[in-house]
Amino acid sequence: MILDNMKPIYLDYQSTTPVDNEVAQKMLPYFTNIYGNPHSINHAFGKQANEAIEESRYNIAKTIGGESQEIIFTSGATESNNLAIKGAYLYRKRKEGRKKIIVSKLEHKCVIEAAHAMQLDGAEVVFLNVDKNGLVDLEQLEHIIDDNVALVSIILANNEIGTVQPLKKISNLCKKYNVWLHTDAAQALGNIDIDVNTLGVDLLSISGHKIYAPKGVGALFVRRRPRIRLVSQIDGGGQERLIRSGTLPTPLIVGLGEAIKLIDQNIKSYVKHNLTMRNLLYEMLKKLVDKVSLNGPAFGETRLCNNLNLMIEGLDASKMVNEIGDKVAFSTGSACSTGGIEPSYVLKAIGLKDKEAMSSFRISVGRFTSKDEIELASRIIANNINK
Repeated sequence: MILDNMKPIYLDYQSTTPVDNEVAQKMLPYFTNIYGNPHSINHAFGKQANEAIEESRYNIAKTIGGESQEIIFTSGATESNNLAIKGAYLYRKRKEGRKKIIVSKLEHKCVIEAAHAMQLDGAEVVFLNVDKNGLVDLEQLEHIIDDNVALVSIILANNEIGTVQPLKKISNLCKKYNVWLHTDAAQALGNIDIDVNTLGVDLLSISGHKIYAPKGVGALFVRRRPRIRLVSQIDGGGQERLIRSGTLPTPLIVGLGEAIKLIDQNIKSYVKHNLTMRNLLYEMLKKLVDKVSLNGPAFGETRLCNNLNLMIEGLDASKMVNEIGDKVAFSTGSACSTGGIEPSYVLKAIGLKDKEAMSSFRISVGRFTSKDEIELASRIIANNINK
C-alpha cells in the first residue's frame, strides 16, 4: 500500500546531493568561531581560516593524485569549466595562435556554452560524435586533432546516461600535438577512482554539491608540470595563484575538503552500495513494467554505478515525473524552451529519436538510498506507467 502522507523518496542524486552530516559538522565552527579572512594571515583569526583551507586543498589533491598547488577553489563546476575552457583557449590563442576547441556532444551545457562563447574571440568549435553508448569517436578525434587545437574538453562521466570516457586514450592523442586536455569530473568523483596522472588530464573540474558537500563551492585542478597557464576570468586580488580572485568562503571549502576526505576513505563501500541499489531498482522495474529499455552503456566499467536512464515506449516521461514528483524525485533530460519541452540533446546524440528521448527518464541513487525506498519507488513508478 502506498500512503498519501509518505515522505518523498529522493532518487535524483546526479542532480544534487544532501550534505553529509559529517561534512556539516566539520563546517559549523567556521561560520561562527573561526571566521577570519583566510587571506589576512598576519593575525590568529586569519591564520586559522587559512590553515583550514590549506588542509582542504591538500585533501583534494591527495584524493585525485595531484599537488596542493594545483588546486584552485571556485564556486562550482560551472565556474571551473568556464575558467578552464575560456582561460586555456585565450592563453594559447594569444601565445601560440591556436584557435580550435574540441568538445564532445555529451558535454554539460556549461562546457558547450563556454566553448561557443569563445567563437566571439575567433574560436573554431568542433564537436566529437559519440556511439550508441555515448563513447566518443576516437577515430574522428585522431582525424581532426592538430597543432591548431588549444584544448580538448571531454566529460569524464556523463550526467544523463553515465558513460565513462576512455580519457587515457584521448590524452595520448592530445599529447602528440601538445594539446591540453580538460575533463569535467563533477559526476565521476565519488563514483569511480580518479587519478589525474593515470587519466593524463591537464585540467579537471569538480563540484561540491555532487559529492555531499554544500552548493556554491568547487575546484579546478590545473597541472603544474608541464605548466598549464590560464587567462583569469575574474579580476581582483588574485587570491588563487592569480588565476581566480575573490575572498575564499572558508566554511564551504572546509565542507568540500571533508567530503573528498570521506570519498578517499570510503569509495569502495560507496560504489558497492550504489551498484546494489541501482541494480535492484532496474530489476524491479523490468518485472513491473513492459518494454523497458536501457539508454547508454550496459552495466559495467563504462557506466557510473549510480546511474539509470530508461526508455519506455509510448511514455510521456515529463508528465510521469511531474505526476509522482511529490512521492518520488527523479528527472528527465528534457529541457524547457520558449517552444515547449525539448528532447535531451544527450539522448539524441546517442541516436534516439525525439519521441524516444521524450519517453526517457533518469534515476540516480546515492549514499542514503535504502532498499525499502527502492522497492517502494519502483512500485510507485510502475503504478503510474501501468495505469
